[in-house]
Amino acid sequence: MRDPEKVKKEMEEKDRKILETAFRIFVEKKIEPVSMGEIAKEAGVGRATVFRHYQNKLELVIAVCTAQWQAYFDKLDEERPLSSIADVPAIERFIFTLDSYIDMYQNHKDLLQYNDNFNHYVTHEGTGSEQLRAFHASLHSANTRFHLMYEKAKEDKTFRTDIPEEEFFRVTLHSMMATCAHYAGGFIWGAEDNKDYTPELLLQKEMILNYVTTSK
Repeated sequence: MRDPEKVKKEMEEKDRKILETAFRIFVEKKIEPVSMGEIAKEAGVGRATVFRHYQNKLELVIAVCTAQWQAYFDKLDEERPLSSIADVPAIERFIFTLDSYIDMYQNHKDLLQYNDNFNHYVTHEGTGSEQLRAFHASLHSANTRFHLMYEKAKEDKTFRTDIPEEEFFRVTLHSMMATCAHYAGGFIWGAEDNKDYTPELLLQKEMILNYVTTSK
């Protein structure tokens, strides 16, 4: 009889390889045209192995996005722990978040490209909230940061809170991330291959900061 611990580690290693391979291929070719068989071949595992881990392509697509965002936020939490939010003005946290999106454009274009394609794919598939439960849980760190940041701003008045919380973040941080994703994918007017559009993203950052620090 095989050692259960060894079997578990082998399963975890295969799962890691499937997720990493799927992420790479989904970024290169987009999600829609890629088959489970293609992922299995590139990962060096049997097609049946992929289906033992994920019942269908949608489940795999969600798992890939969940794993990628979880890894990203885990690293972010190491650099700026949630517990430290109260130690700095809300506007500093806000600026840090804007800068983190620009950093993603510069150093993690693949994640932005995948996330953009992911949003289109799950919307087209009519994915339900229950299927996205694990994915939404992976965003807990970001959602918690946004909420604590907003509550801190109510106290220190470093950025405006006259706009409802969810609306405020949609028109500021969420729009900044969407812009970075479109720039990363080259989905902008007059885009040139391999051109660095960081100056334009910094301009948008400046515009957003002017907006959030202008009293109404």
